[in-house]
Amino acid sequence: MDLTIRVSKKGTRVVKASELHRALGLSDHHYQANVRTWIRDIYQFSDGIRKPVGMQDYARSAHTKTDVVHEYYFNLELARLVALATKSKVKQAIATKLSKEADVYPDRVQLTAEETLQLLEQTKAMTRMSCQIAAEERHLNAYIRRTGSADYWNRFRVDNVVKTTMEELRNALTDRKIPFNRNHRVRELMVRHDPLECIRIGIVDHYAAQGFSIPYALQLGKLARELADTMHLEVSDDRQGEGLFTAPADGEVIRNLQRVAA
Repeated sequence: MDLTIRVSKKGTRVVKASELHRALGLSDHHYQANVRTWIRDIYQFSDGIRKPVGMQDYARSAHTKTDVVHEYYFNLELARLVALATKSKVKQAIATKLSKEADVYPDRVQLTAEETLQLLEQTKAMTRMSCQIAAEERHLNAYIRRTGSADYWNRFRVDNVVKTTMEELRNALTDRKIPFNRNHRVRELMVRHDPLECIRIGIVDHYAAQGFSIPYALQLGKLARELADTMHLEVSDDRQGEGLFTAPADGEVIRNLQRVAA
């Protein structure tokens, strides 16, 4: 049962349709017909009974070499549903493998009370720039381990985590007549433009660095921002020491978030 779990450019864990087809023991001769059926069928997804949605549940590979045989990437939920819908003798084993992978690093946030309290403390700790910077470095290290280099890191982070460019931030600050320095980096500009975004981004970096998918980390980041807004938290530069307006937070959580893993 050779089925490799891959990570897409957007950080979603996926499997190749062709590899899923072979792992299920289905004939290569029927691959194209089967995959067409798979992406047009109706399944009971966690968010409702529907057909798979392109660029959400699956995507066609850009490296498909012919117009006859296409390669697709399926997210783990679609791959599991597809496996269970086949007549394969190993469909339960394949679906179980995919389900376990999804349980370790889920794509949808469903927090227990304890996990919610943990996120609350992490949100308060992430008001500190030292925690934000360390989280970004951990995410970068994880990205390098996954891709083999940091060549496209900046583009990846802008597209998937920060969601805005330095030029857009400068223009927004100029429109609002908020002073800034041309040497300021994205975080420094963001603090002036929308401080709560720094907390959101820090939480996204933190969870993405642990191996959670970008969609999952983004949901946690959004929730953290909402918590920060409700508690009226402010971002502070604690690298020179705790300031008057630094939000109190669990000391152990702060120390953990300030660490930069190799």
